[in-house]
Amino acid sequence: MKVMQYVTTTETPMRPYELKPCGSYAGNSLVLRVNDAPEKDPVIGLGVAITGSSCYELNTMEPEKRRAFLETIYGKDGLNLGVGRLSVGASDYSAEIYTYDDVPGDEKLEHFSVARDEAYVLPMIKEVLAVNPDLYLYASPWSPPGWMKTGNSICGGYMRDKYVECYADYIIKFIKAYEEHGIHIEALTPQNEPETDQTGFMPACKWHPETEAKFISALKRKMRKEGIDAGIWMYDHCFTGWLRVKWMLEEYPELLSDADAVAFHYYDTAIEWLDELRKYFPDIKYHFTEGGPRLYDHYGDDHCKWTTMMAKAFNHGCRSFTGWNLMLDETGGPNVGPFFCGGLATLNSQTGEITYSGQSKALAHFTKFVQRGAMVHATELAGDGVTMFGFATDKPWWAVESCAFNNPDGSHVLVLANSNATKRQIQYQYGGQWWYIELLPNAVSTVVFEK
Repeated sequence: MKVMQYVTTTETPMRPYELKPCGSYAGNSLVLRVNDAPEKDPVIGLGVAITGSSCYELNTMEPEKRRAFLETIYGKDGLNLGVGRLSVGASDYSAEIYTYDDVPGDEKLEHFSVARDEAYVLPMIKEVLAVNPDLYLYASPWSPPGWMKTGNSICGGYMRDKYVECYADYIIKFIKAYEEHGIHIEALTPQNEPETDQTGFMPACKWHPETEAKFISALKRKMRKEGIDAGIWMYDHCFTGWLRVKWMLEEYPELLSDADAVAFHYYDTAIEWLDELRKYFPDIKYHFTEGGPRLYDHYGDDHCKWTTMMAKAFNHGCRSFTGWNLMLDETGGPNVGPFFCGGLATLNSQTGEITYSGQSKALAHFTKFVQRGAMVHATELAGDGVTMFGFATDKPWWAVESCAFNNPDGSHVLVLANSNATKRQIQYQYGGQWWYIELLPNAVSTVVFEK
C-alpha cells in the first residue's frame, strides 16, 4: 500500500513525502483514532462564492490569463474546487445594487429580468463551468425587491408576509432564467443571514422565522409543480441561531420534507453548536455556506485556521464547505457593503499580479484528495490517557485538528492541522500497520492511503 503525506507550512508550498509503516506502537506520541462508522451523508465538496464582485474582477482580466487562473482554481490538476455559491441579484460584494424586478408593485413580475447579470456575471460563471462542468452551484438572495419589504429599500427592512407567494414566483423565474443560460442551480437558501438587515448599509433583509417557514413551503410547492429539482437550505446564518432552526423544525414539521438542509455561517459562536441541533434532528443535512479571509489579517498564512475550520465543519455534520469571494482586488473591492474581506485570490488592479490566501492553501488539502461522495469518519486524538475531540485542553498539543474520509475509489484520507509553534507526532493504525506522521509547526498535512 502506497501512503503519501502532503505538507504545507508557512514558508513552503505543498510538498509530497512517502510514508513507511513504523512496525508497532512506539508510545510517547498522540494516537489518532477514527470511528469505523461514517457520518450518514456523503460529502458534496468544497468551494467559494462566485460573487458579483468576483465576476467583475475576472472580467477585467485578459482572456488567456483568466483561463489560466480558472484552471488553477477549478481544473482537475489545480485546486479542483467542486462547489460554488451564487447571489440572486446583488450582494454586499457586488459592483452595483439591484434585484431582478425593481419596478414597484409589479406583483405579476412582468418586468423580471436577469439582463444586468448578462454584462459580466453570467459570462464569468459560464467560463468557470467551461473549466469544471460538474461544479455544484447553489444560490442565495441578499434581498427581495425593495417593494416587497418594509421601508421599500433593497438595503434593510423586513420581508412582508403578503409577498411570500410572489417572491416564490420570483425565485422560480430566477432558476429558469439561469437554466436558459446553461447554469443549473442545485439548491437555494431563502435568504442570506435572515436575522440582520445590516442597518441599511447593504442589500439585506430580516425574515421572521414564521415568514421563512411559509416561504420555504410555498417555494417547494411551486418547484414540485414546475418539475424543478433544486434543494432548499434553510436559515443560512450563524451557528448561534441553532435554536431558531430547532423551533422552526418543531413548529413546522413539514419543513423536514420541504427543506433539504440547514445552512450556517461561522461569524458568531462555534461550529460545535451544531451538535446540539443534531441531537434533535440527526437526519436533516447541514452545510457551511460562508466564511472568508481578511485581506490584512494573516491573509496569506492562515492555512491552519481554515483547515481547522473545514475539519470541524465536516466532523460536526456539514456535508459541504463554501468560502466567501473567489477574487477581489487589493483593497477588497469592489464592495457596496460595510465589511472588509479578502478574496480567495487577490488581483492587483495596478500590476495585474495575483496572490493567494491561506484559505486557498487549506482548501487544497481537501479538494485535491477528497472526492465527491466521500464518507466522513469522526476522529479523535488521545495522549497520556486524556482524549481530545475538537476542544481546547490544558495539554500543550491541543491545537491539532483532524478529520478522515473514505473516498468512492477506496482511498483513505486524513487531514491534520497543527496550529502549534512546535512540531507534533501522530501515530495511526491503518491496514493492520502502525504509521508515524510528523506534523511540522504551523503546518497542514494530508495523508493519503491509496487502495
